Amino acid sequence: MKLLLTFLLFLLPLQAEINDSQLKQLIARMLIVGFEGDRLEQNSTIIQDLKDYPMGGVILFDKNLKEPSKTKNIIDPKQLQELTKTLQENATQPLFISIDQEGGKVARLKESQGFYKAPSAKEVATLSLAESRIFYKKQAQMLQENGIDLNFAPVVDLSLNPNNKVIAGLERSYGKTPKEVVCYASIMIEEQNKAGVLSVLKHFPGHGSSLEDSHKGFVDISDTWSEIELEPYKQLIAQNKIDLIMTAHVFNKHLDPAYPATLSHNVNTKLLREQLGFRGVIISDDLQMKAIAEHYSLKETLTLAINSGVDMVLFGNQLGSNTPEEIIETIFTEVKEQHIPLKRIVEANNRIEALHTKQKIVQKPIVFTPHRIELTKQYIKQHYNKDVENIKITPKMIVLHWTAVMGLEDSFKRLYPEELLTDRKDIANASLLNVSSHFLVDRNGTIYQLMPDNYMARHVIGLNYTTIGVENVGGEGNKKEDLTPAQLKANIELVRYLRTKYPTIDYLIGHHEYREFEDTPLWLERDKGYRTKKADPGDKFMNDVHSNVKDLGLKSHYE
Repeated sequence: MKLLLTFLLFLLPLQAEINDSQLKQLIARMLIVGFEGDRLEQNSTIIQDLKDYPMGGVILFDKNLKEPSKTKNIIDPKQLQELTKTLQENATQPLFISIDQEGGKVARLKESQGFYKAPSAKEVATLSLAESRIFYKKQAQMLQENGIDLNFAPVVDLSLNPNNKVIAGLERSYGKTPKEVVCYASIMIEEQNKAGVLSVLKHFPGHGSSLEDSHKGFVDISDTWSEIELEPYKQLIAQNKIDLIMTAHVFNKHLDPAYPATLSHNVNTKLLREQLGFRGVIISDDLQMKAIAEHYSLKETLTLAINSGVDMVLFGNQLGSNTPEEIIETIFTEVKEQHIPLKRIVEANNRIEALHTKQKIVQKPIVFTPHRIELTKQYIKQHYNKDVENIKITPKMIVLHWTAVMGLEDSFKRLYPEELLTDRKDIANASLLNVSSHFLVDRNGTIYQLMPDNYMARHVIGLNYTTIGVENVGGEGNKKEDLTPAQLKANIELVRYLRTKYPTIDYLIGHHEYREFEDTPLWLERDKGYRTKKADPGDKFMNDVHSNVKDLGLKSHYE
């Protein structure tokens, strides 16, 4: 059984006192490392490392570049499934098990080993959208079945230079235009998301125009790079489809006159975060590549990368050799000497833990046909006097509820239909649209997502158009404050995840507090007679949630 260190350790507000042991554990969460071995025993080095440090993840390879005659981690499906199972069983915290499985020439899982053969990005781009979806669905399912939950793909570099050896030469790009790259990359992301596999876009800010390979040395794209290479990132960020982005070890004097992208605050913070609005995890490309390792010491590399905005550092241990202890101690010393702000470590951990929360969310969709969408539009027009083309919202508030029903399936059945149940006569005159919620939390803490979290749900009078709703199974008789500790923990994690995903969220309230927002700009209800009295989920539950997300600064009253 895993030793579950309280997640609050990883989400401490900046003013909290963090001891040295806690700091090292926070740092460990920022690491993804490669290791030797296709079968692991309790005395294996990586097993000991996982027990000593709650590392963020590992990366798997088929070939051992140091000894090409040897296998690194992967032999066949049966062996791989046993390996990933052993890794997770010995991890003290949720562990990302990652791989490079783009398809084509960049595929660690090969047909010769018994795995599904996926075409390269260049090949996929010649197929219909339906055919490409079939390929990526099969590949995503293969990753899931083999215990892999993070894939360093898709590549969204534009194939701008036909002489490029590392992108065009290996058929890793979908094409020259942002439109085709975004189109096919989206399909891969969607299918991996369905399978519970996180996607990593690469290589920011663009590697497709380069002449050289950063694996082998310094790569200068100053005279070849163009701003159109940012377009796939802009579009996918705007579509809210991206969880992780990998930096490239490329130098562009027009973006940063001193540092390559992986080590550049101008690129990773000012450009990617502030200008493009990316809110997810930034992960470095392998920091042992010669473009970095031949020009910077380990201390310089780690300090510059983290201060630039990188949240997770990747050491494949294929091109070099660095132990987790060495990496952790180096970062630890730099933090203690105030060369890396503690704030950066906490920020990175918040983003990483939000990813783990996303991975735990179970998809359990309510019925959502065009009829429900039309009913929602009618509700918006009737109650908010808005004519809308779609039912998307910009979340500004999270509202927590209880179902007043004591079973998961019974609660789900009430939210599932598109039209209001006949026993809801108290609100039937307001609309035929059924009540719903974006999330439903079972009594054991399992989080279910019922609908897209940026679609409007009918769950709170007056505030639906800017709120995300979270229902909790419980509240017996619609009176008893009986939500469980597991539900409390899940709600805290979910609030953190949603705030990371939507920085526009400023408020967190219980359903029983909704009327305090009347006569504020957030209140849109036109019908002055449409109100109901609510008790859920109770003051104690809300106080407990608020006290554990205090560092987010979420408000319970309008300001």
